[in-house]
Amino acid sequence: MTDRRAHNSTFAARTKPFRRKTRLRNRGGTMFKLSADDKALWKWMGLLTRSERLPCDGCGRTLRLVRCHLLAKSKGGRVVNNIALLCQHTPTHPGCHSRQEKNTDRYIEETGVDLYAKARGHTAQWRKETGRAA
Repeated sequence: MTDRRAHNSTFAARTKPFRRKTRLRNRGGTMFKLSADDKALWKWMGLLTRSERLPCDGCGRTLRLVRCHLLAKSKGGRVVNNIALLCQHTPTHPGCHSRQEKNTDRYIEETGVDLYAKARGHTAQWRKETGRAA
């Protein structure tokens, strides 16, 4: 008997790795489906955080910023108008990213900072700099 099995078997031959449908996982990306505009905005925001010292959209800190996909009102909406720059958790400071993750609306109520408005502002700046229409 040969060592070959069906391609979708959990006991597939070890010579061929499984092809998983994880788009940008484990590569510093997002699990959301991205259009061409979404990808361009995501990359632009990444370059922006590396090139400039920007404040966190939640607390104003300038260290360890990450791009954060907000839970859209539609629960899983587009990346455009839904990316905020938030700080990561450190031993001395609880990061805004971990506090708002999966609890965006509650975070907005607690802090009084409208992250959706800040995300729309980032998108407007991106459209202005790249010349993309709405």
